[in-house]
Amino acid sequence: MRKRRIIKSFIAAIIILSMAMALAACGSKTEGGNEGDKAAEGGKPTLVVVNWKDYGSDDSKVIEYFEQKYDCKVVHEYMASEEELLTKLRTGGVGKIDVILPNASILPVAIKEGLLEEVDGSSMENYKYIFDKFTTLPENKQDGKTYAVPWVWGSTAIAYNSELVKEKVDSVNVLWDEKYKGMIAFRDDFNDAVMTAAIALGQDPSNPSDLEAIKKKLIEQKPLNRTYWKTGDEWSKLFANKQIAVGMMWSGQAAAMKQEGEPIEYVVPNEGAIGWVDYWGVVKNAPNKDLAFKFIDYMISKEFQEDWVKKGGPAPVNSEAVKALDEKTIQEMNLSEESLNKLFFISYHGEDVKREWNELWQEVKAQ
Repeated sequence: MRKRRIIKSFIAAIIILSMAMALAACGSKTEGGNEGDKAAEGGKPTLVVVNWKDYGSDDSKVIEYFEQKYDCKVVHEYMASEEELLTKLRTGGVGKIDVILPNASILPVAIKEGLLEEVDGSSMENYKYIFDKFTTLPENKQDGKTYAVPWVWGSTAIAYNSELVKEKVDSVNVLWDEKYKGMIAFRDDFNDAVMTAAIALGQDPSNPSDLEAIKKKLIEQKPLNRTYWKTGDEWSKLFANKQIAVGMMWSGQAAAMKQEGEPIEYVVPNEGAIGWVDYWGVVKNAPNKDLAFKFIDYMISKEFQEDWVKKGGPAPVNSEAVKALDEKTIQEMNLSEESLNKLFFISYHGEDVKREWNELWQEVKAQ
């Protein structure tokens, strides 16, 4: 009897040990396709990309094409903000992440802290097709070296309802026009507010010379305003219900609303408007540095950019992609080089400037 109990105990121990080993094996695979299973899949290199969710690069067809062409695997991680992206880099991202999508708000900091690899544009097939306007922006450079590749761009300018506004709109001062009192929508964002008022006053919107004049200008606009809007959804609902006739709006959303049949017109005014750029960067000591630059090269290719903008994506930086579009699309989306050259692109500002601009905006809204 005792011998039989010993044998049963021995068998039970073996079963328990086997289950524990199986569980341990499962646990070694990290959730979401992280390091545990990345290198193991058929020995293929795994490119780790950090971007906004559903923002072009994670399209299933795009990933499938790139994986087949370069015999690799592409894994996306997602960010909730540019500051979160910067934190990712500072807390273990270097040497693990390959490609990231920063903008001007964090690029100078990331470059200064040595978090990005230098970019050699001549090593990429499509870099030469990027509009000069983007390759000469200062935020992605340090000591004459380039550290990020422009990818897509857009603007924050003037949109209006062509059924309610019959005159030609070509000036930012339409936001201060008494005849549209109560039908104007102004963006609730301190950066956009200060830059727009600076443009109206003829000041440099990146480095305004007279903040008191800007504050006064914004206070003058306030009683004409229907609302200070925060989200694109809020703006589109006001527009659809004819509660607003004109206002500040993003180029991409205006184009999408146009495609949906809304009577919306979008214009970059004569005085200029706000521009923004998203960049690709390769993280310092990226595990797949060469593959990372191939991925960026594909992201800035005519094929990718032309296809994405036709689906409603942001404006391409690739000049060949823009040339391939019909003239109507170019004009409706303000993609021409003429419109591009009227934009004042958002630049990096330190915390002191951000605080000063934000306080000014809060004072305006409190009036």
